[in-house]
Amino acid sequence: MSIGIIGIIVAVIALIILKNIISFGLKLACLVIIGLAIAGTVWVCSTQPQMHKPFSLDTIEYLFKINKDGSMTTTKQVTHTIYKEQAR
Repeated sequence: MSIGIIGIIVAVIALIILKNIISFGLKLACLVIIGLAIAGTVWVCSTQPQMHKPFSLDTIEYLFKINKDGSMTTTKQVTHTIYKEQAR
């Protein structure tokens, strides 16, 4: 009977130790992946800060007005914005 109790205690301790080792390994793996991602981002931003060409942006607004006679008037307004590269 005492061998069975000792065996159960040893198995429980072994499972707790195994769980702690796996948990530490997963935390370490996550930290390594996050560190590599941050290092890669810093490297790309320092070597190639201009990743895209200047671009333009069009904003289209439709304005609806209901007249007193029940008819509706539609007005289309387009705003064109160009982002250019600044001189260095």
